[in-house]
Amino acid sequence: MKKALSIILILLLTVSALTACAPAAEPAPAAEPAEPVSETPNIDRIKEAGVLILGTESTYPPFQFIVIEGGKSVGVGLDVDLGKLIADKIGVDFKTSEMAFDSLIPSLQAGTIDIAGSMTPTDERKLVIDFSELYYESTNTFIVLKENEAAFGTKESFSGKTIGAQMGTVQNTLVVKEFTDSENLILPKVSTLIQELKTGNIDAVCVEAPVADCYISAMPDQLALAGFSVPDSGGGVAITMAKGAEDLATVVNEVLLEAMADGTVEKLYNHNIELAKDQIVND
Repeated sequence: MKKALSIILILLLTVSALTACAPAAEPAPAAEPAEPVSETPNIDRIKEAGVLILGTESTYPPFQFIVIEGGKSVGVGLDVDLGKLIADKIGVDFKTSEMAFDSLIPSLQAGTIDIAGSMTPTDERKLVIDFSELYYESTNTFIVLKENEAAFGTKESFSGKTIGAQMGTVQNTLVVKEFTDSENLILPKVSTLIQELKTGNIDAVCVEAPVADCYISAMPDQLALAGFSVPDSGGGVAITMAKGAEDLATVVNEVLLEAMADGTVEKLYNHNIELAKDQIVND
């Protein structure tokens, strides 16, 4: 039930770095506006270090996931590919730093990573981190067992059911706040939630549409997409960086706009969909 990626061609080349905020996990304390990580311009700091660091949580295909190459685990995905393009633009090496999703924003604030990808802009997050332009549109969808596909066509059909979501995500907040007639299971990894669904411990997993696309494409006889979805209030996802990183945001947006305009993002997305599907099948 594969959905085509809707590539956003943004004509504004001036960058307005959006201020950002705390993770969307529930419960969450009120966020305090953050100060820039360093008085040194971020590009200069990255050039001095000689490397751009992307924070990842690698159970989120096609954006961030793991493949086995030569007997070793290697982090790949659309965000990794875009991170490499940004590093090339700056003229430095590139590496990833693996962590839980709800550790990404604190790591950006602490300066232990430079960027993170596939994050939905929310009013809460805009208090403490900056966002790039959106690089794909998204919808909140629900993965269910194939045998139960017809049972989930409305919001009301989830009443009394248990919905899983990844900790710290917009889907976490959505499930907790908007599906008050349902139970919820919030876990750090999407892959674990899929296993909980397959074993019958939960009834659905709420994820972004591209993530659902990967898992359902890999297991079409077991999983299906519910007929009900919820529009993404942020309009899509972006690359994030520490508050005040205007110089880095400028470079990130230049790379994204060019990659969207010439079809690179769409090409990389489709490649990673197939790569993720193969990897899930082989797990």
